[in-house]
Amino acid sequence: MHLDTLNTSELFTEIAELARTEGVTGQNSWNELVNQVLEGHEDIGEMNDDQDLEGLRKDLYMKYTEYARESVPESDAAISEDPNNPHA
Repeated sequence: MHLDTLNTSELFTEIAELARTEGVTGQNSWNELVNQVLEGHEDIGEMNDDQDLEGLRKDLYMKYTEYARESVPESDAAISEDPNNPHA
């Protein structure tokens, strides 16, 4: 499989799952993980020279805020909240 069949969203999902497993909590750690994942795909030949790797890398760097927003643990109040009567 070549990386050009993967889109930014699919790569984000892969990276976000790894980030949660590794406990990534900051932009620098996120960027390092993005680099590792992209280099891994490149090392096994899933990338080609025609792809805009720097553009892809920058797009994935900017997705840190989305990852952080999705990864915030729910509070006990939110967990026990009645979905039919929120904020009751």
